[in-house]
Parts: sequence; C-alpha cells; structure tokens
Amino acid sequence: MKIKYDLHVHSALSPCADDDMTPVTIVGYAKLSGLDAVAVSDHNAIGNVAVALAAGEAYGVCVVPAMELQTAEDIHVLCLFDTLAHLTAFFEAIDFQKIGNRADIFGNQLLYDEDDNVVGNEPRLLHIGANIAVDDVPELAKKFGGVAVAAHVDREENSMLQVLGEVIDEYAAVELSKHATDEHKRLVADKIVITNSDAHWLDRIGTACGTMEVAELSAKAIVQALQTGK
Repeated sequence: MKIKYDLHVHSALSPCADDDMTPVTIVGYAKLSGLDAVAVSDHNAIGNVAVALAAGEAYGVCVVPAMELQTAEDIHVLCLFDTLAHLTAFFEAIDFQKIGNRADIFGNQLLYDEDDNVVGNEPRLLHIGANIAVDDVPELAKKFGGVAVAAHVDREENSMLQVLGEVIDEYAAVELSKHATDEHKRLVADKIVITNSDAHWLDRIGTACGTMEVAELSAKAIVQALQTGK
C-alpha cells in the first residue's frame, strides 16, 4: 500500500520549536493534513513520543517512534524505530552531554501530557552533540531494530554532506528537503531517499512530505522499508 508520511517533526521539547507544537496537536494536524504516518523526532530527546503514540491511536495516524540525534561531529541523524521500547533502549545506550539549558537563550524544552498540559521542562540542553560518532549510529540503531537516516543532507547546517563532504557508506538512507537541488539528488542517487518537512511550526507539517510503498500501515513496516529499500 502507498502511504503519505512526514517522519521529521519537532515538538516543543526541541528548544528551536514553537511552544504550540504539542505532541497531540502535531498528530491531530497530521491527520487533518491527510498524512498516514508521522514521527515526533526531537533533538536528542524522546520525552513526548509516548503521548504522540497515544494520540496516534486516538486519531488513526501511524506514529513512528523517533529522535533526531546530534552526533559528536554536530551532524543530525534521524533515528526511527518500530516500538517505543526499542527507541528507549537506543536512547539509553547513548552518552549525552550533561549541560544545563538556558531557556532564555536557547528556548523552552517542554514536556506535555495527553491533555496538552505542560508537565515538565527538560533541564538538559538538547541542542548539543552527544558523545557518539556519526559512523557508529547506524549499527547501534540496527541493534535495537531501528534505522538511521542522514538528516536533511541538502542543508548547509548540521548535514553530513556539509560536514563530511559525502554521505558515508554506513548510511543506506538519507533525507532531502523540498529545496534539494539536482546536484544534491545526484550525490545521493545510490541511497534510499525520503522527504520530510523538519517542521518546527504547525503550518509546516506535511509541507514536504513523501510517499512510500509499505506492506502495511505500521511503524514496523515503515522501518523495514527504510532498512531494506523495499
């Protein structure tokens, strides 16, 4: 079956995202936008994923457990998993820097419940590289049944092409934005390519979504498609 997806959306847990980006609102907006699948993929954090999964059950939207990891080289990697348990195990296996956030400088890092109430503010600064090398991420994700995607490789900031000059062999899948040029597409012609919005505001959700063929509408089937290219 063919599905419409946006697998890179930031909730208000990411310091660079708007405070209106609650996990429930994101999933509801995805439904209204005609998406079949969405992923709340915050910077170096997974605290709003469980609420998003519950919202997905309520709205009939497939929510893929996810996180956007920032590596030691400051490269962004979209990490997608079939279950919250596997995402959590992956998250707990990473050594994150313990530097406190300054909300007045970097922005809020908000946690929400299923009624859109703020229930916490993550104290650890999330917009900073973790203590893991970019070439080690795919194998760690695979260990927990997930897939690592080189994020927004056509961007000038925090992209693998910008930092390393290439997409390394360890990455079979890459993400392009709607602004990707023919040259960007040529550089990743041998990769599995997905297109996402990288939305930080509600009206961006689904603006650069993609389609893919999957065996069924589930996080497991989506992850398997990205792992195998089938």
